[in-house]
Amino acid sequence: MNNLVKLIAVLALSTTCISAFAKEKPMNMQSGNTSGQSMGMKMSAEMKDKMARNKQKYILQIDALSDRINDEKNAKKKQALMDEQLQLIKDHQEKKRHMKKKMMQKHHQKMMNKNDE
Repeated sequence: MNNLVKLIAVLALSTTCISAFAKEKPMNMQSGNTSGQSMGMKMSAEMKDKMARNKQKYILQIDALSDRINDEKNAKKKQALMDEQLQLIKDHQEKKRHMKKKMMQKHHQKMMNKNDE
C-alpha cells in the first residue's frame, strides 16, 4: 500500500513537471517559422516554385523507373533499371547535401559579418 502511494505521488509530480516544461518554448525555436526554413533564411516565391518543380520532376523519374522495373521480365535488364534508379536517388541526395552545405556557408558568412559590425 505504501509503495502504491509513493508511485502515485511520483506520477503526479512527473506529469506536473512535464506539463510545465511543455508550456515553455525551446530556446532555438523561432516564432512564426512556418515555411520550414530555419535560421532566418527566406525564399522567394519563384525559388519555391522552382524547387517544387524540380522535386516533381525527380518524383516522376523515380516513378517511371519503378514502373519499368516492375514490368521488366528479363533479370539483367531489371537489374540495370534498378541500378539506374539507385544512381538517380544517389545523385538527388548528393545535390541536396551540396545545397544544404551551400546554405550553411552563406548563413555562417552572414553571422560572421553580423559579428564584425
